[in-house]
Order: sequence, then C-alpha cells, then structure tokens
Amino acid sequence: MMTERHKTARWLAAFMAVLCGTAFGNPAAVAGECRAIHVVQGEYNGPDRFDRGLLWKISAPGTTPSYLFGTIHVADDDVVNLPQAVNEKLSGSRIYVMEALPQAEQATLLSQMMFFDDHRRLNDFLSESMYDKVVQILGTYHLPEETVAILKPWAAFITMSYPADMRQILDLQLLQKALDNRLETRGLETLQEQGRLFNRMAMQDQVTLLEDSVCYHDRFLQDFDVMKSLYLQRDLKGLYLYGQRYSFDDNAVYDSLTSTILTDRNRAMAERIQPILKEGGAFIAIGAMHLPGREGVLALLEKKNYRISRVY
Repeated sequence: MMTERHKTARWLAAFMAVLCGTAFGNPAAVAGECRAIHVVQGEYNGPDRFDRGLLWKISAPGTTPSYLFGTIHVADDDVVNLPQAVNEKLSGSRIYVMEALPQAEQATLLSQMMFFDDHRRLNDFLSESMYDKVVQILGTYHLPEETVAILKPWAAFITMSYPADMRQILDLQLLQKALDNRLETRGLETLQEQGRLFNRMAMQDQVTLLEDSVCYHDRFLQDFDVMKSLYLQRDLKGLYLYGQRYSFDDNAVYDSLTSTILTDRNRAMAERIQPILKEGGAFIAIGAMHLPGREGVLALLEKKNYRISRVY
C-alpha cells in the first residue's frame, strides 16, 4: 500500500536527530493558533572538565581503552569531514557502536509505527490551516500529501525537526567507515525501542509537539547554524545551554520529553556501554547532547570509576 516506505532512511535520520534535541524559530503563518514562546536562560549543572570535547578516551585497569565520540545527526559537509584523530581511533578499533543500527527489519517496524493503520488521519487532529501548513512544510521533504495524511503527529513532528537533506548523516557515514574496515557493529538501542518513546505519547501531546514545530519552523535553519557552529567548536556546554533556550507558558510536554529522550536514555546508554567497555577496543558514537551535564553519559561513566580523558 505505502510507496512512502522507501523514504525510511530520511525518517531514520530525522528520528535520530530529534532524540538529541529540537530547535524552534519564529512563528510560521498560522494565524491565531500559535502558543507564545519565550527565550530563556538555561542552566548547566555538569562537571567543568566535560564542557568541551567530542572524542573521549574511556579506560579501566585491565582493559583496552575505548573511545566515545559525540555526533550531530546531520549530513553537513563541515560535520562529516572528520578530523584525523577521529578517523584514526575509529579505524583502530574492533567494534563500532551507534545508538541504533539501521537494520531492515527494525526500520520496517519503526516505519509501521509512524503511520495510522486504521480510519484515522492526521487532519482529524489539526485545524485546516494547521494541516495545510504541515503539508506545505513536509512537501519540502518530498513527502506527498497522501503520505502526510496518514502520518501520526509525532512522526510528522520528527520529520520536520531537521533540515531536508537526503545525504547520509554523520552516524551512518561512520557506520560505513566501520564496515569498510571490517569492524564488528552494534547498537545500544533498537529502532523499535526508539519509536516506542513517541508512539506511547498521548495523542494531545503529539499534536502539541507538531503544532509548536509548525508554528516555529521558519527560523529553524538559523538555529541549526548556531547548533552546528557550537558543535564544530566542540562546545558541549554551549550545546546543552542552547538546547534549553526556548520555553512555553505550559512546558509540561517538553519537560516530559526531555526526561524521556535525554535523561532516561543517558542512564540506559551508560549501563549498556559498560559491558562493551569491559571488552575493550570499541568506538562508540552517540549524539553529542548525551555527553555533557551531571546526568550526561560522561559523568555517569566516571561515577562507575572509568577514567575519562579528552582526545579531541
């Protein structure tokens, strides 16, 4: 039925992107339907030693060191042209680990979760003007209206959360390099696990995420350029704070979302990384937003007595 399934790779890229933070810009033209958004001063509570750096050496007595690399899930040329230190540590590793391997079966399960499979349609939950704006925005991602019509609100929200770039994102380019070097590959999560984070959300919360994304989509590229600049400067603290710069009068859905897709996943990732670190020789690539902060993966691993030092 769904010829749109061939677009799974785009959704996987957007999906991994939104799991590490979403940006908003100025309101789009959906008169009278947009909540007021505020620029606020974020708070940073992380150890200063983890404020800056993308590549970290993780070691413990009796094991071969591993490396933890913070990615940004985009295909931008400035990002994917990796520094020599990153290429060397990747090619010299035994195992490449990423957030979720893009396995065909898992990709199909994720794609299935993104669509209504009953009588419901996306425009059942949106005003006509809001729905028209969703169709307009997702059209820039080469999604026809017949595809948009059966997307669940959370899937539409995710799809528009990063620029419409068809090229291979950094994490997948790292995966290809690992495969070319005959490294073993593993995922910390499955795509199905990631999909469930959103698929279990109340429908009204999904609609809120989508409507806010539509309303504040127009200046997204400006925010993205700032995020990319902070990433290229290896400024983890800056990324952390920039990710907190917007707030609504009722921010409950975002507070819950941050807890679910960032804090809770940081803890789960730190637990799942430890057996891999005991094996040694791993190159682990996760979104850079998972690294900093008191509840970031670096601090959580340090609490488990791993020695952590910055490489790049």
